[in-house]
Amino acid sequence: MSSFRSFVASELMSIKQNIAAVRNMVPNNVKLKPSERRSMFKLNTKRQEFVEKAIQFMRKNPTTVPTFVDVMECNNNIRLYAQYSELIEELDQVKTKLEDAKLLIGNEILKQTRAYFQNSKNAYDSGNEALGKIYKELKPHYAVGRNSKKQEAE
Repeated sequence: MSSFRSFVASELMSIKQNIAAVRNMVPNNVKLKPSERRSMFKLNTKRQEFVEKAIQFMRKNPTTVPTFVDVMECNNNIRLYAQYSELIEELDQVKTKLEDAKLLIGNEILKQTRAYFQNSKNAYDSGNEALGKIYKELKPHYAVGRNSKKQEAE
């Protein structure tokens, strides 16, 4: 397992402050409902080429642009879209790293505590009442998820 260390309080506080700073830079008034999300046009990588070409044509041929289309706003929005995409990609990479580390740490602690649980069970089966009490206390908490049916059968 990779070596992990705990964050010191100042590091954790610094990370949280930086996240809060990013959160404060993002518009707070944007909160879409699921139905609104579903009904919107989605700009993806395939459609992005269309948007960029259309904006190029609008810039080169301003006389072809209808009065209700704001070319400056389109230029600004395509830059904003690229910036948001870049930030989301960075955040996704950090999130994936955090999730992977959390998964490894969780796996390690579960292996260790499971070994303790199994040791308590074996000791109880051998007649050790002190560890039997611990085993009985832990058993209902251990039998969750994939292990629940296996444990109930014992």
